[in-house]
Amino acid sequence: MSFRRFLLKRTVIAALLTLIAVSVIFVTLRLLPSDPFSGLVASGSLTAEQVERVRAMYGLDEPIYVQYLKYVQNLFTFQFGISLTQQRPVGEIIIPALMNTMVLLLPALVVTAIVSSVAGMYAGWNRGSWFEQSSIVATTVFRAVPIFVTGIFLLIIFSYGLGWLPAFGMRSPLANPDGYLETYLSVDFLKHYILPFTATVLFYSGDFLMLARNSVVERKGSEFLMLHRAKGLSDMEQLGRAGRNSLLPLVTYFALRTGMLFQGVITLEVVFAWPGIGRALVQAILNQDYPTVQAAVFIMALAVIVMNLTADVAYAKLDPTVEAGDV
Repeated sequence: MSFRRFLLKRTVIAALLTLIAVSVIFVTLRLLPSDPFSGLVASGSLTAEQVERVRAMYGLDEPIYVQYLKYVQNLFTFQFGISLTQQRPVGEIIIPALMNTMVLLLPALVVTAIVSSVAGMYAGWNRGSWFEQSSIVATTVFRAVPIFVTGIFLLIIFSYGLGWLPAFGMRSPLANPDGYLETYLSVDFLKHYILPFTATVLFYSGDFLMLARNSVVERKGSEFLMLHRAKGLSDMEQLGRAGRNSLLPLVTYFALRTGMLFQGVITLEVVFAWPGIGRALVQAILNQDYPTVQAAVFIMALAVIVMNLTADVAYAKLDPTVEAGDV
């Protein structure tokens, strides 16, 4: 019963946070000094009467509370409407961009979580070794340097210098793939994928390495490991048990970071001209494309809130004291 109360409380909090997030999006866009159609009147592309008809078509002439209620209803039913600038369903813009972002960032996060966590556990078990010191220095440097700077260095070396890999985009200009399989499972895509993937792995490696290293260091002198040592377990077997007991912060951080992936890495996508959700959001903001901005930010906020809820639930399952203390 206590876990059900914990889950219900966290779910209600997540729902309220989602409502607050979408409300902030709505208010922010309505507070802008101009709307998407102001420039059309100033440039002479449309008359004031034509703009009023367009505004009525999108419901922008209705009272603000009516706009808000329709806005919330449409978002929570995933009816994102029509793009103001591209004149096509917002879903056709957002979903492919989101797929491109997830294909880039999710595998990179999984790889760096596994490799860096194992390396961090080994570094924490061998404190003071050259491996610990060099791994901490290297990953700290990559985490401190902005990801777009790392991306630029990779471009300079492997694209412009050596000419091994293409510099921009997700595919060659003449490529015309049909469907997701041809889009993401091709040699051409792989060549464009390597550099942004590498930049992402290097950027996030320090987080997982330090979390794993610190967790193992905390547990190295614990009583349960002393008991295992007394039983005659080897160092690697003891490390394995210490590693299993160090998974809680890693699982939590992985869940939180997965939610953040839905936001994309805007600077990385801009540097590599990767057609992801972050780049699509920037373009929509510049064009004051309300429906596209609202949909993109809603998906980003929802992903972060849902993954935070997932992290809370996972934490409570892995560590029952959290659940007991919360209820």
